[in-house]
Amino acid sequence: MKIFIATLVLFLIGSTSAHASCSKSKICSMLGKMNHFSILDKCPDAGPLLAECKKVKETTIEDLPPGQFVDNGDGTVTDTANKLVWMKTGEHDKQGKLNKVKLKIAKKIAAAASTAGLTNWRIPSLPEFKTLFVSKRVLNAGGKKAWINPVFDDGVGHYYWTSTTCDQVSVITDRYQKKICQQGELGAWLVHFNINAVFWHHKSEDYHVWLVADLK
Repeated sequence: MKIFIATLVLFLIGSTSAHASCSKSKICSMLGKMNHFSILDKCPDAGPLLAECKKVKETTIEDLPPGQFVDNGDGTVTDTANKLVWMKTGEHDKQGKLNKVKLKIAKKIAAAASTAGLTNWRIPSLPEFKTLFVSKRVLNAGGKKAWINPVFDDGVGHYYWTSTTCDQVSVITDRYQKKICQQGELGAWLVHFNINAVFWHHKSEDYHVWLVADLK
C-alpha cells in the first residue's frame, strides 16, 4: 500500500511539473500550430493563458485600387488598373469539375498553367481577390448571381484559395464581422463570392482554385 501511495505521489508531482512548464510564451507559440483541444490536452490549465494569447498584434491589409476589367476573349480578363491578368473562371480538372485541392497543390496547378500563352500564373493574394467583389449580387458570366464583377464566372466553387496566410494577415473585417486567424503559416484566407465573405481555413483542407498573373 505504501508503495502504491508513493507511486501515486510521484505521478502527481510529475503531472504538476509538466503542467507548470506550460508558460504563456509556450502556449502562445503552440496556438499558431495547434488547435485549442490539442493544447489543453498537453496543458490542461492553459485556458486562461489561451485567452491572453489572443490579445496579439493584429495585422491587416491595405486594399488595392478598384479593378478596371477588360475581357480578352480568350478565357482571361485584364485588370488595367492593377496590371493583372485573371482567369475568367476557376480552374477545372479533366472531368470538367472545379478543382478542389490543398493550397500547396493549388500552387502547383498555377505553376503548370499556360492559358493564353502565359506561364506566370499564381494564386491571387487576398487584396487582389477583393478587387473582384462588387457591391451587390449581380448576374455574372456564368449565368448565376454572385457578388463578383459580371465579367467573371464564379461557377459553383464559392470558396477559393488566396495566397495570403494568417501569419501575413491575422485580422479581416468583411460585411459580416471581424474575423481573427491565429494559425500562423498553417492557415490561409479564402474568398466566397456567392455570399461576399472572407474566411480562413487550414492549408491542409481542400478548396477551389482561381489564378492570376502579373501583366507584363
